[in-house]
Amino acid sequence: MRLTLLLSLGLAMTTPVMAQDRVPDTERSADKLARTLSDPAVQDGIAGIIGDLANAILDTRVGPLARYTDPQDDVRSDDTLGTLVRRDDPAFDRDLHDQTRNAVAAAGTVAGDAATMSGELRATANRLRRVLKSARDGEKARSSHDN
Repeated sequence: MRLTLLLSLGLAMTTPVMAQDRVPDTERSADKLARTLSDPAVQDGIAGIIGDLANAILDTRVGPLARYTDPQDDVRSDDTLGTLVRRDDPAFDRDLHDQTRNAVAAAGTVAGDAATMSGELRATANRLRRVLKSARDGEKARSSHDN
């Protein structure tokens, strides 16, 4: 009775591990990446980081070069790249955030689809192996009858 209980407990504990071993690490990684990139909080976080990186670049002062630009470009002595960009596109910051968030969401979708296709392609490869093995076994059987 104790042995049966221990074996049952051991089997119950190892079942999830054995089930996981059937899915390749790359497929699990792609699936995890898909779930992560599909999380709105992650999307907002990445969009925020991209915004911060953009602002670090956009804070570059370009005003000292104003005298070399076309007067119609209206580059002023105290301008930064950000000033110029936002003057042309007042919604730049919001658009950058939204576009980055959408790109991250799209990457999550692609990762999820890749994980799904990975499983499908593995299943197709297994079917092909079975057909080829069957054909090979059939050829061996035919050749042994011919001799």
